[in-house]
Amino acid sequence: MNGIVIRLIFFIHVLALMLGASATGQSNNASPQLLLENDFVRVSRITVPAKGDITIQEKSDAVLVRVLDETARFVPAGTTVRDASSGDQAAAELLVTVKKHWDVEMHPCSYPKQCVHETQMGGQTIAWTTTLFSNGFISAATHKLDRGGSLTSSYYTAKGTDKILIIPFTDLNFNYGGAEENLKPGEPYFGAGAEVEVNAKDAESRWFVLRINIPGQ
Repeated sequence: MNGIVIRLIFFIHVLALMLGASATGQSNNASPQLLLENDFVRVSRITVPAKGDITIQEKSDAVLVRVLDETARFVPAGTTVRDASSGDQAAAELLVTVKKHWDVEMHPCSYPKQCVHETQMGGQTIAWTTTLFSNGFISAATHKLDRGGSLTSSYYTAKGTDKILIIPFTDLNFNYGGAEENLKPGEPYFGAGAEVEVNAKDAESRWFVLRINIPGQ
């Protein structure tokens, strides 16, 4: 009889834990979906369940880009990050692993630095570029372009070679070194330093750029 009671209590305890996990959203460490990989970066999509969270631990430096919130943050090598969903909707995280490490501290852009640069046309601001962080080798920025506007950015350097990763937050139409490209939100694009012209023909465009400088190449 005592054995039956003990098993019953154990069963109720396990059931309570399962119901509690369902209600609060337990950590979800499902395998990331690989989207892009080359000698410089690996980009994976991680889905954060609604009302849930994920735990991320990277051996290399990484950048966590949240497409839904249009935010990005630098994750130093060896850091464990626990990221939670902001509500009832599942969120897509893009984890950008940077395969080369520079032993230079990453600095977020903050006052008194000018972190937001405006582009004007006819006396009216049509585009905003916001620098997020940089260590001289890796830098990140977000861009916003009004509907009907055009923004050209040049990614060239006299000190080595630049590589850039573009992650759109909205549908993105752009000319990359003479080639027309169209991306959907969260669809990564990687290339060598070039001139990039974004055209927001039908709607406002917003996107993220990670710039990597490779000295001596």
